[in-house]
Amino acid sequence: MQKIHLSGLIVQPIAQRIADWNLEGKISEEDLDHALSSDARALVDHSLTFGDWVSGVDVEGLVGLAAEQIGGETGLVEWADEIVRDWQTEASVENLIHAARTLADPSGFVVSQVSELIVRDADWTYKGGRTSFSVRFGGMADVSPALKALIGALLARLAVTPTELDFDVRFDGIDGEDLVVFGEALDGTDDGCGESRLHQAALIA
Repeated sequence: MQKIHLSGLIVQPIAQRIADWNLEGKISEEDLDHALSSDARALVDHSLTFGDWVSGVDVEGLVGLAAEQIGGETGLVEWADEIVRDWQTEASVENLIHAARTLADPSGFVVSQVSELIVRDADWTYKGGRTSFSVRFGGMADVSPALKALIGALLARLAVTPTELDFDVRFDGIDGEDLVVFGEALDGTDDGCGESRLHQAALIA
């Protein structure tokens, strides 16, 4: 049984897209009732605020249904671009990106801090500095590969927004216990700065 809860920041775009497909006739009412729990079904009919939290079990049904429509995990990863563009207009995300641009390690900062907006009590550890970083998320063993792929893609897309460096950002671990989002500047080497500085920056922000 999943213990994680996810916020309306990530759940609402999924539920809204499914509602749109339903209105367009791409997903029938029978499909919704068959694929979703009663609580997940209600998420399609009623909008969420970004401060609402939803059980991971209910989110899995939504993600699974969405994945069927857009080409599995690959489609979810491509969809992340659209979701992130919308996120950047939200004050909570916009403020974190703005704060990150004042730091030496903006990409790792944004990944770790936005994860707190997505996953309740996110269990993350950070390594890296200005030109490379790795953020590892624990407690993900029971999360499906599809949902981990979407979370990883969203955070990877956000990682490049606050930096002017040419970053290669990826994620790994969708079939394992931990999800890892990591990146490295293509024209630099790691400056060796470690975990403590990011923690200090998070407290300051």
